[in-house]
Amino acid sequence: MQNKRSTGYLQLLRQNESFRNLWFGQVVSELGDWLNSIAIYALILRLSDSGMAMAGAMMAKLLPIVLISPIAGVVVDRMSRKTVMIASDLLRFLVVLGFLFVEDQSTLWFIYALVIIEICLSGFFEPARSAIIPSLVPKEHLVTANALSGSTWSVMLAFGAALGGVVVSLFGIRVAFIIDAFTFLISAWFISKVHIGTSPTKEQAKKNGFEEFMDSMRYLLKEPVVLILSLLKPGLAVAGGIMTLIPLMARQVISKPSMLSFGIGVLYSARGLGAALGPLLVKRFFGETANVLRWSIATAFFLKSISYFFIANSENLWALSFSVATATFFGSIIWVFSSSLIHLSTPDHYLGRVFSFELALMTLVMGISNWGVGFGVDDLDLTSNEVAFWMAGLVALPGLLWTGFLSLYHKKLQQGECTASNFPIDPSGFNPRPMVREEQIENKLQPGEK
Repeated sequence: MQNKRSTGYLQLLRQNESFRNLWFGQVVSELGDWLNSIAIYALILRLSDSGMAMAGAMMAKLLPIVLISPIAGVVVDRMSRKTVMIASDLLRFLVVLGFLFVEDQSTLWFIYALVIIEICLSGFFEPARSAIIPSLVPKEHLVTANALSGSTWSVMLAFGAALGGVVVSLFGIRVAFIIDAFTFLISAWFISKVHIGTSPTKEQAKKNGFEEFMDSMRYLLKEPVVLILSLLKPGLAVAGGIMTLIPLMARQVISKPSMLSFGIGVLYSARGLGAALGPLLVKRFFGETANVLRWSIATAFFLKSISYFFIANSENLWALSFSVATATFFGSIIWVFSSSLIHLSTPDHYLGRVFSFELALMTLVMGISNWGVGFGVDDLDLTSNEVAFWMAGLVALPGLLWTGFLSLYHKKLQQGECTASNFPIDPSGFNPRPMVREEQIENKLQPGEK
């Protein structure tokens, strides 16, 4: 039962026009993203049967963010986040159309180049989208907003992957890229309707980009909770090689080449469906107090590790799909709840840089994980099942470290002593959200607020 200070997903979308438009943009854009991913995997598998070729595509999707994130974080905190997102969408529309010019193995390098440019632009878009949410949604509703955004990502993964498999199988790879390109235009249109009046402070305006970046690093060192929270997704990313592993395992359990794109789509759909349910069910049955969010993250790391043992022992498409869904069920809990805790613990003018820092580390770890999968398959002659077994052990390590942190700092976390931010956690444990006056909530929910 929802209390006075909680809101449902449909209620939030109905009452908050700006967040609704941001969400519509997310729906359309992420649908295209996953359709794009299936098309890229199918294209690379058509041009090369090398595990390292697939891992190279994954690294091209990840590592550029490590270099662009320090710049992107400063830009997101200095400029209008709405403008950053629209510009990123329009430029990605042009970049995705470039995939239409890839024809044979001699132009395989062009795939990597286009992926790198597209991901660099995403390196601006994603921190801006994450950082803008508290400007649109009262802190009272941040957990709901993050759960909705995370579940949307998951549902779009499921639907977009399935659609990608069907479109590529029936209409070809080129049609998939064209559809993806136009999703960026639609996303930009929705985001243009978001009302936001946030501007940089005078203190920020006096600093140059390097000074602002160093300021964010000093802030993270002063705030142990925010720093550790920003390391949770990088911890989750040690198993990020699953993105390379899924296409390889699909080829292992599917004998007909004509059904390969369909099989990849099924596996990514399972990944999305599992991820959609995790945070929603935890929030529904256990609530959304600070303790629930923190210990759910710890538990999810260990259960995700167990799920990888099932992946390693899967012998057919349906068993593999169920195991992948289970793993991402628990992974989504870590993702959504860590984002919510960062929103609740970090001042707005640091959010862009904190999320960029988190994204940089996460993609670095994920890139290394994907490289490790390709190296293990091609150079160490490991089977896909053996690689999944090693992932099961690796993903348990950050769970142990996070559990140790919670155990050592349990009392301080309850009292809000580990953070000096303007957004203290309610020491009662019943309300993890900052206290705001009821009229502030009502005012923020008014459409068109500036």
